[in-house]
Amino acid sequence: MAGRPRLDCLRSAVLLVTAALAACALPPTAESPESAHAVNSDLRSHAVRWEVLEQNVGAGKIHEFQLGDYATVSGEIVARTGKTTRTHFALEKRRRVVTSYSFVLQGAGPSTASVQATQTAEVTWHELLEFLPGLYIGPAGGGVEYSSDPEEDEAERCWESDDECLDDDEGHKRVKSSIDEQLVADIVVDAGAPASWQLSLDANRSGVNFGLEVRSGSLTDGNRMITIAPATVTERSDSRPTWAYRFIESGTTLAALEFGDGVRSVAWMRQETAEDTQLMLAAAMTAILQGQSTTPR
Repeated sequence: MAGRPRLDCLRSAVLLVTAALAACALPPTAESPESAHAVNSDLRSHAVRWEVLEQNVGAGKIHEFQLGDYATVSGEIVARTGKTTRTHFALEKRRRVVTSYSFVLQGAGPSTASVQATQTAEVTWHELLEFLPGLYIGPAGGGVEYSSDPEEDEAERCWESDDECLDDDEGHKRVKSSIDEQLVADIVVDAGAPASWQLSLDANRSGVNFGLEVRSGSLTDGNRMITIAPATVTERSDSRPTWAYRFIESGTTLAALEFGDGVRSVAWMRQETAEDTQLMLAAAMTAILQGQSTTPR
């Protein structure tokens, strides 16, 4: 028992140093003015809000989404390949998955949007080391903590076509420290005036607050250009972030998609937007949601 006070002092010193380092790593609030509200007040007052309904119909199959009157009426996973690697003495794990999929979205009327998309996602985890009983240390960049789920990992491997996927370590604590997602999609709107749109999105979630960064994001038909801008909110009771993609044309936000781990996604659509544009935007948001459903968990 003589060593107990010394152990307690050592634990307290480590906690103080860890807290100080974390405080220094946090960015000043002025650097993220958008973080207070994922969806601005102008859009909220002029848009309809839809809670996204999602149905997982089974491993290896496309998810069914519904945003208000817009719902997937057909779709398939065309191809999926993956690779898992470990580096730095097995303390870092990376899983890269490329998924091609297609679906048809339809609203209340006969008009449809046909989508062909490819999502490339790479997720990085870092294992937490138990420095002292109950005290874990990990990467300086922060992340979202979780305990590995062997059943979920095995279900994913069963249809990932990943010949080099390594067995997970049951029960180990990890932080998901980075998510990279690149999505490209062709959206063909069969409405009064048929139009073809190209969706391109290159995004990352990482850092102390797991903030969302869009390196590039756009929707274009060759004449019109809609940019995709990010937002991050860190006000949830469980301290996990909520993210949003905002679709902006000529300074006006036409739509927004809010999403987060463990919460239902929400779509916002500006009411005065033309019906064919609404259908296209709903298809773009559905393409993003479908891509996220294929990202390693």
